[in-house]
Amino acid sequence: MQDLVKPARPSGAAKPRRRGRPAGDDAGAVPEERMLDLAFHTFSERGYEGTTLRELSKELGVSHNLINVRFGSKADLWRRAVDVRVARIAPAVWAAFDAPGLNDTERLRVLIHSFCRWAAENPEFVGLTHIESRRATWRIDYLVNAYIMPFKTRFDALLNQVAAQRPLRDISSSALMALLVEGVGFYFASAPLMQRMHVAAEIAPEQIPLQIRKFADLILAGLLI
Repeated sequence: MQDLVKPARPSGAAKPRRRGRPAGDDAGAVPEERMLDLAFHTFSERGYEGTTLRELSKELGVSHNLINVRFGSKADLWRRAVDVRVARIAPAVWAAFDAPGLNDTERLRVLIHSFCRWAAENPEFVGLTHIESRRATWRIDYLVNAYIMPFKTRFDALLNQVAAQRPLRDISSSALMALLVEGVGFYFASAPLMQRMHVAAEIAPEQIPLQIRKFADLILAGLLI
């Protein structure tokens, strides 16, 4: 239980900031990475409509206008937060397409394992895509055009190359991507649900690598006839 007694302020510590407008130098005190991480986290949990710049400013301890000055509108902030997050998390999966010294089937195996690992390690992105994919908005158009379709194009090409060499299960790349993101990703992003189903131990940190392998091997066993 949280201690309700306020700790004494150490000698020489800075005085707590008074209520009201934050100091003007807050713009330089808050790193852009922190602002974008908080924005992405909030968009993934509350959705676009449920996120306000005023609440983000309060959580960051900066003036309400700072986010507008630095990023523009809420739509601009959403796009910027998504772009930065994708740039951070996507290369590990994309690298599988060009993995050296592998044939096409081996490259597909690496890709599926990498995608499962990505889905496990990025529950916030899974949450954001889950929220946005259920409605026809400019945001899902942005995700599809900027990121999903370019990946799908490479994925289709790899599947076609593998299919030219060996039989593959008749399933579209779109269905496979949904299975990986909304299936595998949902499993790892849903700790409260797993706890209530009495299988929380399956997604304990030490078990995640094993679970990733199980998912990837199961998908590949069904895909590669």
